[in-house]
Amino acid sequence: MSPSHRYESVGDGNIGLETEVVAPAYDAGSGNDEGVGYETSVPIHPKILAPLSYILPPVSGLFVVILERRNTYVRLHAWQSIVLVLATTLGSMLLFWVPFAPSAIHLAGFIAAVLCAFRAWRDADTLTFFKLGIIGDFAERQVLGTTVLPF
Repeated sequence: MSPSHRYESVGDGNIGLETEVVAPAYDAGSGNDEGVGYETSVPIHPKILAPLSYILPPVSGLFVVILERRNTYVRLHAWQSIVLVLATTLGSMLLFWVPFAPSAIHLAGFIAAVLCAFRAWRDADTLTFFKLGIIGDFAERQVLGTTVLPF
């Protein structure tokens, strides 16, 4: 986890549950602007970078995960985007034999991605993470370092 962010989880993994990524207090006298909460490795504001993760899944999510190392809020949304598209693809592959099921699953995944992108854009000022149940829980575990995937 980035040293410039503190993360507070508020719940047990329900869909649409909001959690907050809290930046530490800014000390104007120290000359250190690390506490602002909007610093990123990529010179793009989190209000644009977080929703960008959902635009072209999983490519844009992977792009953001690989390049962004400092901002927890952006990394949470990038991981949620990646896991959402993987879950959608897996679900449609498992139910390919049911008429219209793959189309319905992909439509639900698209609607979820649009909702998450909108919430990522809207909540960037408060750094509130809108998570999708177990998909959001997995993204939290990945960003916070409790999962052992290599990125």
